Amino acid sequence: MNVFAQLFDALLLVHVAAGFVGLAAFWFPVFARKGGRVHVVVGRAYAWCAYVVTLSAIIAAPSRIVSYRYMGISVAEQPERYAFAVLLGYLGVVTFVMVRQGLRVLATRRAPEKLRTPAHEALAWASMAGSIFVVGFGLAVWSDVSPILLGMSPIGLFTGRRMLRLMRDPRGERMGWFYSHLASMLGGGIAFHTAFIVFGAQRLWAYEIEGALAIVPWILPTVFGVPAIVLWTRRYRRKFNRGATRTRRGQSES
Repeated sequence: MNVFAQLFDALLLVHVAAGFVGLAAFWFPVFARKGGRVHVVVGRAYAWCAYVVTLSAIIAAPSRIVSYRYMGISVAEQPERYAFAVLLGYLGVVTFVMVRQGLRVLATRRAPEKLRTPAHEALAWASMAGSIFVVGFGLAVWSDVSPILLGMSPIGLFTGRRMLRLMRDPRGERMGWFYSHLASMLGGGIAFHTAFIVFGAQRLWAYEIEGALAIVPWILPTVFGVPAIVLWTRRYRRKFNRGATRTRRGQSES
Protein backbone atom coordinates (compact mmCIF):
# COMPACT_ATOMS: atom_id res chain seq x y z
CA MET A 1 0.00 0.00 0.00
CA ASN A 2 1.52 3.34 -1.04
CA VAL A 3 1.50 6.54 1.02
CA PHE A 4 -1.32 8.04 -1.03
CA ALA A 5 -3.59 5.06 -0.31
CA GLN A 6 -2.77 5.19 3.40
CA LEU A 7 -3.60 8.88 3.60
CA PHE A 8 -6.83 8.31 1.70
CA ASP A 9 -7.85 5.48 4.07
CA ALA A 10 -7.09 7.69 7.08
CA LEU A 11 -9.16 10.48 5.58
CA LEU A 12 -12.02 8.07 4.94
CA LEU A 13 -11.89 6.84 8.53
CA VAL A 14 -12.09 10.38 9.89
CA HIS A 15 -14.91 11.14 7.44
CA VAL A 16 -16.98 8.14 8.51
CA ALA A 17 -16.40 8.68 12.24
CA ALA A 18 -17.40 12.35 12.05
CA GLY A 19 -20.40 11.38 9.95
CA PHE A 20 -21.77 8.97 12.55
CA VAL A 21 -21.19 11.40 15.42
CA GLY A 22 -22.76 14.25 13.47
CA LEU A 23 -25.76 12.13 12.52
CA ALA A 24 -26.45 11.37 16.18
CA ALA A 25 -25.73 14.95 17.31
CA PHE A 26 -28.13 16.38 14.74
CA TRP A 27 -31.23 15.22 16.59
CA PHE A 28 -30.44 16.78 19.99
CA PRO A 29 -30.74 20.42 18.84
CA VAL A 30 -33.88 19.51 16.88
CA PHE A 31 -35.81 18.53 20.01
CA ALA A 32 -33.95 20.53 22.66
CA ARG A 33 -35.16 23.94 23.80
CA LYS A 34 -34.01 26.50 21.26
CA GLY A 35 -31.18 28.55 22.71
CA GLY A 36 -30.78 26.21 25.68
CA ARG A 37 -27.48 24.69 26.77
CA VAL A 38 -28.09 21.32 25.07
CA HIS A 39 -29.14 23.03 21.87
CA VAL A 40 -26.04 25.23 21.82
CA VAL A 41 -23.41 22.70 22.94
CA VAL A 42 -24.57 19.72 20.89
CA GLY A 43 -25.44 21.97 17.96
CA ARG A 44 -21.87 23.24 17.94
CA ALA A 45 -20.59 19.63 17.99
CA TYR A 46 -22.87 18.81 15.05
CA ALA A 47 -21.53 21.81 13.13
CA TRP A 48 -17.91 20.82 13.69
CA CYS A 49 -18.67 17.27 12.58
CA ALA A 50 -20.27 18.73 9.47
CA TYR A 51 -17.13 20.75 8.78
CA VAL A 52 -14.96 17.64 9.08
CA VAL A 53 -17.26 15.56 6.88
CA THR A 54 -17.66 18.17 4.16
CA LEU A 55 -14.04 19.27 3.99
CA SER A 56 -12.84 15.66 3.88
CA ALA A 57 -15.33 14.99 1.06
CA ILE A 58 -14.09 18.06 -0.82
CA ILE A 59 -10.50 16.81 -0.47
CA ALA A 60 -11.41 13.23 -1.36
CA ALA A 61 -13.24 14.12 -4.58
CA PRO A 62 -10.25 15.45 -6.56
CA SER A 63 -8.07 12.80 -4.91
CA ARG A 64 -10.26 10.13 -6.44
CA ILE A 65 -9.99 11.76 -9.86
CA VAL A 66 -6.20 11.98 -9.57
CA SER A 67 -6.00 8.32 -8.57
CA TYR A 68 -8.12 7.30 -11.56
CA ARG A 69 -5.82 9.21 -13.88
CA TYR A 70 -2.80 7.64 -12.17
CA MET A 71 -4.27 4.16 -12.74
CA GLY A 72 -4.90 4.98 -16.39
CA ILE A 73 -8.69 4.99 -16.11
CA SER A 74 -10.16 7.58 -18.47
CA VAL A 75 -13.51 9.33 -18.23
CA ALA A 76 -14.67 7.59 -21.41
CA GLU A 77 -13.88 4.15 -19.96
CA GLN A 78 -15.60 4.53 -16.60
CA PRO A 79 -17.60 7.77 -16.54
CA GLU A 80 -19.56 6.72 -13.45
CA ARG A 81 -16.41 6.79 -11.31
CA TYR A 82 -15.66 10.36 -12.28
CA ALA A 83 -19.30 11.36 -11.95
CA PHE A 84 -19.44 9.90 -8.46
CA ALA A 85 -16.34 11.87 -7.44
CA VAL A 86 -17.91 15.04 -8.82
CA LEU A 87 -21.12 14.29 -6.90
CA LEU A 88 -19.27 13.81 -3.61
CA GLY A 89 -17.32 17.04 -4.08
CA TYR A 90 -20.47 18.97 -4.97
CA LEU A 91 -22.40 17.69 -1.96
CA GLY A 92 -19.42 18.48 0.25
CA VAL A 93 -19.32 22.08 -0.98
CA VAL A 94 -23.08 22.64 -0.71
CA THR A 95 -23.36 21.09 2.75
CA PHE A 96 -20.39 23.09 4.02
CA VAL A 97 -21.98 26.28 2.69
CA MET A 98 -25.32 25.49 4.35
CA VAL A 99 -23.81 24.80 7.75
CA ARG A 100 -21.55 27.85 7.50
CA GLN A 101 -24.60 29.96 6.69
CA GLY A 102 -26.43 28.51 9.68
CA LEU A 103 -23.63 29.55 12.02
CA ARG A 104 -23.00 32.94 10.42
CA VAL A 105 -26.60 34.15 10.63
CA LEU A 106 -26.61 33.11 14.28
CA ALA A 107 -23.38 34.96 15.04
CA THR A 108 -24.54 38.14 13.26
CA ARG A 109 -28.18 38.12 14.36
CA ARG A 110 -27.77 41.32 16.41
CA ALA A 111 -25.91 43.05 13.57
CA PRO A 112 -27.20 41.33 10.41
CA GLU A 113 -25.46 43.80 8.12
CA LYS A 114 -22.21 42.09 9.13
CA LEU A 115 -23.38 38.86 7.49
CA ARG A 116 -22.25 40.06 4.08
CA THR A 117 -18.50 39.65 3.68
CA PRO A 118 -16.47 38.88 0.53
CA ALA A 119 -15.69 35.39 1.84
CA HIS A 120 -19.30 34.56 2.72
CA GLU A 121 -20.58 35.94 -0.56
CA ALA A 122 -17.99 33.81 -2.37
CA LEU A 123 -19.43 30.74 -0.66
CA ALA A 124 -22.88 31.57 -2.01
CA TRP A 125 -21.51 31.91 -5.53
CA ALA A 126 -19.51 28.69 -5.12
CA SER A 127 -22.70 26.86 -4.18
CA MET A 128 -24.46 28.08 -7.33
CA ALA A 129 -21.41 27.42 -9.51
CA GLY A 130 -21.36 23.86 -8.19
CA SER A 131 -24.93 23.36 -9.38
CA ILE A 132 -24.11 24.61 -12.86
CA PHE A 133 -20.99 22.43 -13.02
CA VAL A 134 -22.74 19.18 -12.04
CA VAL A 135 -25.50 19.82 -14.58
CA GLY A 136 -22.91 20.38 -17.30
CA PHE A 137 -20.87 17.35 -16.28
CA GLY A 138 -23.91 15.11 -15.91
CA LEU A 139 -25.12 15.96 -19.41
CA ALA A 140 -21.73 15.99 -21.11
CA VAL A 141 -20.49 12.77 -19.50
CA TRP A 142 -23.61 10.66 -19.23
CA SER A 143 -23.55 7.71 -16.86
CA ASP A 144 -25.72 5.94 -14.31
CA VAL A 145 -24.84 8.72 -11.86
CA SER A 146 -26.10 11.51 -14.14
CA PRO A 147 -29.75 11.34 -12.98
CA ILE A 148 -28.53 11.79 -9.40
CA LEU A 149 -26.32 14.74 -10.40
CA LEU A 150 -29.24 16.39 -12.17
CA GLY A 151 -31.63 15.62 -9.32
CA MET A 152 -29.30 17.14 -6.71
CA SER A 153 -28.28 20.15 -8.82
CA PRO A 154 -31.02 22.57 -7.65
CA ILE A 155 -29.79 22.43 -4.05
CA GLY A 156 -26.74 24.59 -4.68
CA LEU A 157 -28.68 27.16 -6.69
CA PHE A 158 -31.40 27.40 -4.08
CA THR A 159 -28.91 27.66 -1.21
CA GLY A 160 -26.74 30.32 -2.86
CA ARG A 161 -29.70 32.40 -4.01
CA ARG A 162 -31.25 32.52 -0.54
CA MET A 163 -27.90 33.44 0.99
CA LEU A 164 -27.37 36.33 -1.40
CA ARG A 165 -30.90 37.60 -0.89
CA LEU A 166 -30.47 37.66 2.88
CA MET A 167 -27.03 39.29 2.65
CA ARG A 168 -28.35 42.04 0.38
CA ASP A 169 -31.42 42.72 2.53
CA PRO A 170 -30.57 41.39 6.02
CA ARG A 171 -33.42 43.26 7.73
CA GLY A 172 -36.00 42.62 5.04
CA GLU A 173 -37.89 40.05 7.11
CA ARG A 174 -38.34 40.02 10.84
CA MET A 175 -36.45 37.02 12.30
CA GLY A 176 -35.06 36.27 8.86
CA TRP A 177 -31.80 35.15 10.45
CA PHE A 178 -33.69 32.52 12.46
CA TYR A 179 -35.46 31.07 9.43
CA SER A 180 -32.15 30.91 7.57
CA HIS A 181 -30.47 29.25 10.55
CA LEU A 182 -33.27 26.69 10.81
CA ALA A 183 -33.31 25.84 7.10
CA SER A 184 -29.51 25.74 6.80
CA MET A 185 -28.90 23.42 9.75
CA LEU A 186 -31.77 21.13 8.79
CA GLY A 187 -30.48 21.13 5.23
CA GLY A 188 -27.15 19.91 6.55
CA GLY A 189 -29.03 17.21 8.43
CA ILE A 190 -30.64 16.08 5.18
CA ALA A 191 -27.16 15.66 3.72
CA PHE A 192 -26.04 13.60 6.73
CA HIS A 193 -29.03 11.29 6.42
CA THR A 194 -28.58 10.96 2.67
CA ALA A 195 -24.99 9.83 3.17
CA PHE A 196 -26.05 7.36 5.85
CA ILE A 197 -28.82 5.81 3.76
CA VAL A 198 -26.69 5.61 0.61
CA PHE A 199 -23.47 4.36 2.20
CA GLY A 200 -23.85 3.38 5.85
CA ALA A 201 -27.21 1.64 5.84
CA GLN A 202 -26.50 -0.38 2.71
CA ARG A 203 -23.26 -1.68 4.24
CA LEU A 204 -24.73 -2.33 7.68
CA TRP A 205 -27.67 -4.32 6.39
CA ALA A 206 -26.02 -5.62 3.20
CA TYR A 207 -28.63 -4.63 0.66
CA GLU A 208 -28.26 -3.09 -2.76
CA ILE A 209 -30.71 -1.19 -4.94
CA GLU A 210 -30.11 -1.38 -8.67
CA GLY A 211 -31.66 0.08 -11.78
CA ALA A 212 -33.97 3.08 -11.79
CA LEU A 213 -34.71 2.66 -8.08
CA ALA A 214 -31.08 3.34 -7.19
CA ILE A 215 -31.89 7.04 -7.06
CA VAL A 216 -34.43 6.54 -4.24
CA PRO A 217 -31.90 6.51 -1.33
CA TRP A 218 -30.40 9.72 -2.68
CA ILE A 219 -33.66 11.67 -2.77
CA LEU A 220 -35.58 10.07 0.12
CA PRO A 221 -34.21 12.36 2.89
CA THR A 222 -34.87 15.38 0.68
CA VAL A 223 -38.43 14.26 -0.04
CA PHE A 224 -39.17 14.18 3.69
CA GLY A 225 -36.75 16.88 4.82
CA VAL A 226 -37.72 19.78 2.57
CA PRO A 227 -41.44 19.68 3.50
CA ALA A 228 -40.39 19.43 7.16
CA ILE A 229 -38.30 22.60 6.78
CA VAL A 230 -41.21 24.41 5.12
CA LEU A 231 -43.73 23.34 7.77
CA TRP A 232 -41.40 24.09 10.68
CA THR A 233 -40.55 27.52 9.26
CA ARG A 234 -44.26 28.31 8.89
CA ARG A 235 -44.85 27.23 12.47
CA TYR A 236 -42.20 29.58 13.84
CA ARG A 237 -43.28 32.39 11.52
CA ARG A 238 -46.83 32.20 12.91
CA LYS A 239 -45.45 32.06 16.44
CA PHE A 240 -43.21 35.10 16.00
CA ASN A 241 -45.94 37.06 14.18
CA ARG A 242 -48.39 36.41 17.01
CA GLY A 243 -45.78 37.59 19.51
CA ALA A 244 -45.15 40.76 17.50
CA THR A 245 -48.89 41.44 17.28
CA ARG A 246 -49.33 41.10 21.04
CA THR A 247 -46.36 43.43 21.60
CA ARG A 248 -47.84 46.11 19.31
CA ARG A 249 -51.21 45.83 21.02
CA GLY A 250 -49.61 46.19 24.42
CA GLN A 251 -47.71 49.27 23.31
CA SER A 252 -50.82 50.89 21.80
CA GLU A 253 -52.88 50.25 24.93
CA SER A 254 -50.22 51.75 27.15
